[in-house]
Amino acid sequence: MKGGDSVAAAERPSEKLLDAALRLLSARQRGAEELRSRLRKKGFGAGEVADCLRWLQERGLIDDRAYSRAFVRDRLNFSPRSPYLLKRELRLKGIADPVASDAVAAVLEEEGVSEVVLAEATARTWVRKQGTRALAVFTEERFSEERERERRRFFGFMSRRGFRAQMATTGLEAGIDEARKLLQ
Repeated sequence: MKGGDSVAAAERPSEKLLDAALRLLSARQRGAEELRSRLRKKGFGAGEVADCLRWLQERGLIDDRAYSRAFVRDRLNFSPRSPYLLKRELRLKGIADPVASDAVAAVLEEEGVSEVVLAEATARTWVRKQGTRALAVFTEERFSEERERERRRFFGFMSRRGFRAQMATTGLEAGIDEARKLLQ
């Protein structure tokens, strides 16, 4: 409600609760469920926390849609992973499934990124963190136990980033190309 001052003043959360909520929000943007959980752990009652969250939402201080989009953008820029894993991480943070799905789809579209592009970027990230010896073994043409061990490590990394076998294989090709460039 955005009525008169008396209505807003009557609904205003206690100073202690509002201060705790704003302190948490000043550290970084948070979803409503994460903020609810943190405030409850600080000992505030469920009802007063719910009222506080409503008050903050009415003023645009918490917004799960904006939070979800920012989260996905950060992941794409700093730690690429599959759309599946992005949605899962948002759901684990208490974001509703439709909001998580919409945020992932919207940001991927805005950024012009597909799952293939993400798999390739993730593979290049892994390759850049490997040593010269590991890269030399990773790019070998002929079969060897060492090469297979490096490639298993690679596939494990891709799997932990949420990529299924087909996308991980696409990433492998990009990773080998990147490794060869680095070795030159």
